[in-house]
Amino acid sequence: MALIDGESNIVGVNRAWRSFADANGGLLADYGVGTNYIAMLDGMRECPACGENCNNDISLAYEVVGGLREVLEGRVKKFQLEYPCHSNTERRWFMLTVTPFEAPGPIRGVVAHEDITALKRSEEEALLQADRLANAFSSTISAISLFIEKRDPYTAGHQQQVARLCDAIASQLGMDAERRNGLRLGASIHDIGKISVPAEILARPGRLITPEYEIIRTHPEMGYDILKGIEFPWPIAEMIYQHHERLDGSGYPRQLSGEQICLEARILCVADVFDAMTSHRPYRAARPVEEGIAELQRGRGTIYDPLVVDAFMNFVAISR
Repeated sequence: MALIDGESNIVGVNRAWRSFADANGGLLADYGVGTNYIAMLDGMRECPACGENCNNDISLAYEVVGGLREVLEGRVKKFQLEYPCHSNTERRWFMLTVTPFEAPGPIRGVVAHEDITALKRSEEEALLQADRLANAFSSTISAISLFIEKRDPYTAGHQQQVARLCDAIASQLGMDAERRNGLRLGASIHDIGKISVPAEILARPGRLITPEYEIIRTHPEMGYDILKGIEFPWPIAEMIYQHHERLDGSGYPRQLSGEQICLEARILCVADVFDAMTSHRPYRAARPVEEGIAELQRGRGTIYDPLVVDAFMNFVAISR
């Protein structure tokens, strides 16, 4: 810690300041006492702690100057800045805090540098663990997707195309990268419940009879049952459960409506309908893209989320 007067002159430093300077070959005479803090930072070309071989960002000094002036002039009650102060042998981080000193006398501010290296290292380890966990989740999804592809190549190809459309729609909606990642992963296995449907029904070249169609309609719930026990950081099981629900409550299996349907499922619904219409099916040829677009426009605001449809249309316009 250093005490400064109203002109930002250092009038005193504590023992920890001196110890740090001694340990790092401090360049300031008398530990900086008598030095003008702002002038020192304005003219800084190298880090006082590390010397001329320092790789730290000296431009941060100018940010500190602005914060120090604001505190001394009474415009803010506190200024804080986290900064690295790495040496050639060690990575370190500090938190700079400038606060006013309101007692009578010449001292007008306190500048404190707190070593937060242990905290930063813990944060880095937590991020690494999160990355490992995310990779594990992605690997789980990939394994499930591969299993589906081995059993039903058509379904797998449809899921991957729907995942790409979902990501494009989410981008148009401004969804953040982490949430988009979860949506993309969920979309890539949204028909996982069809593994419970006999292959001869899935590959039937003609129209399905009513009992067969009812079996097909169980796949959202079957998919949910398969995945609900996996603690994903995204609502993947619910996306799959809800992707055949419709805005007006006419969907299945739970007849959810409006905001009862999560945004991811509303996006998945639009992408799923469009790709299903415009892709080849065992019982019919692919329909023109214009028919898929017309279907979404017809149901916009009634069975499909209008904002999602608009985002899809923006993507189509950009892509053409």
